[in-house]
Amino acid sequence: MAEEPIGVSALDQRIPFLLSQLGAYVAEGFKARLEPLGLHPRATAVLLALAAVDGQSQRELYGRLGLHRNVMVTLIDTLEAEGLVERRPHPEDRRAFAVSLTERARELIPALDEAGRALEDEVTASLSDDERAVLRHTLRRLSAAAGLIPGVHPGLA
Repeated sequence: MAEEPIGVSALDQRIPFLLSQLGAYVAEGFKARLEPLGLHPRATAVLLALAAVDGQSQRELYGRLGLHRNVMVTLIDTLEAEGLVERRPHPEDRRAFAVSLTERARELIPALDEAGRALEDEVTASLSDDERAVLRHTLRRLSAAAGLIPGVHPGLA
């Protein structure tokens, strides 16, 4: 086995590499869990945002999720074509549309939530409840320090 050059750390000793490695594993696992539901990961943020507050305008959604408005329009168009959301006249702004979940989407939300929980359980199976709490807290601190929007994947845009 070759020795490492002095002062050079192996990749498995570097936090950015470990986070990236685990992130790729988790992203693929999440995508695989959504496939039987007929969902793609990009839909998740919008569907969960609407599950929390249905009937938001596209402007409210793209502001909340940190997306460019053109990206949001394309995403809503796709979700509408898939029968997951519908646009209706906004009750308070006649120039806007309220985006609402369809019945099909409402039926999928519990399975979407379960897919995320099951993946979290799988990934953190080797951790105690206390270790999970510390990990969650630490990752949230790192995300906040990086200026990331809570609950929004930067790859969504």
